[in-house]
Amino acid sequence: MLVAEFTVSEAILHSTLSAFNTIHITYEAQYRTADDGVRLLFWLSGVEASAFEIAVDDDPTVTDCRLIDADDSVYLYRVDLTQSGRSKSTFLRWAEDDVGLLNGYATQDGWQLEMRFPDRETLIAYREAYVANGCSFFLLSLYQRSADDQANATSLTSAQRELLVEAYESGYFDIPRRITQNELASQFAITSQSVSERLRRGIASLIESMLRRK
Repeated sequence: MLVAEFTVSEAILHSTLSAFNTIHITYEAQYRTADDGVRLLFWLSGVEASAFEIAVDDDPTVTDCRLIDADDSVYLYRVDLTQSGRSKSTFLRWAEDDVGLLNGYATQDGWQLEMRFPDRETLIAYREAYVANGCSFFLLSLYQRSADDQANATSLTSAQRELLVEAYESGYFDIPRRITQNELASQFAITSQSVSERLRRGIASLIESMLRRK
């Protein structure tokens, strides 16, 4: 299986993302609705819900924005893609092409996605589809995932993975620490307690999948 990490700009929620330099959106799920629409669920942090809802009302790529859940300053939203949004999404091709989204998040700069592809030809076709629909595409990394890698895959959520990587790269696990739990909380616009819980659950998932005796 081929795994590609890449950025896509001018895509779904582009005008909303452009309005906030601290916005952070983490992909949660995407599915077809009963009326053949496409629904996207994501976690929002870094901006107030009220300000986000005002901006998203004018976003041409989505409609029917609804708040589903909230945890401190992190909010779970769902939106339906408009025709404009669907034209900038490759979601409707995933099942037919054996393509899947592994992780995804968005900032003011656009979306960063990690996706699996069956081969290079399919990846190239998706890059061309993004560009043809007015989205920029920049490949960050490309690697082959083996069957052994698949067997050792963890059950980390996107939010856990992102926080663990940031904590590691920022020196949270160094001795002495180069970043505090409160500073991580500020970066992700969540509470220090939420950072602690997310880190513990993520580490527990890694131990369960990688180190636990069979």
